[in-house]
Amino acid sequence: MSSRRPVSAAAVLLVGAVLSGCGSGESVSGYASNVKVETQGGTTALVQVADLGGGDAAFEGVLATSPAGCLGLAPPDGSGTVRVVVWPADVSLSGEGELTTSSGEKLAVGDTVFGGGEDLEDLHEHRGDAVTACVEEGERGFVLGEVEKITE
Repeated sequence: MSSRRPVSAAAVLLVGAVLSGCGSGESVSGYASNVKVETQGGTTALVQVADLGGGDAAFEGVLATSPAGCLGLAPPDGSGTVRVVVWPADVSLSGEGELTTSSGEKLAVGDTVFGGGEDLEDLHEHRGDAVTACVEEGERGFVLGEVEKITE
């Protein structure tokens, strides 16, 4: 008797999609549909629908709003450009314009946060039309798989 267990076709496709996207540097179809746009009171957050993995870069920054009204990260000293972020799937946008993680942690504009994920040279190229509300073609952005507030 074989010890093999059947694997669903959906699981095989998901694993294939994740593996084909890792380190390829190319757009992966399906990622664009993996982003939802949440807007509350003039603030917009791009949030992954499902966590498909990503890079292993570490990011620290100040939660800030881009000129387009989208939540992103500014350098820790508060200067420089706000880079739009595609937030982890377990994050949601509240009516007060705060992000809330699955653990209930609130992240507000001005908070210093730490996260892990990918730094993409062209967020639009890699995530498609779903991010058009927040970034233009050729604009750098981050895709985070995890995020937490740094407490002082």
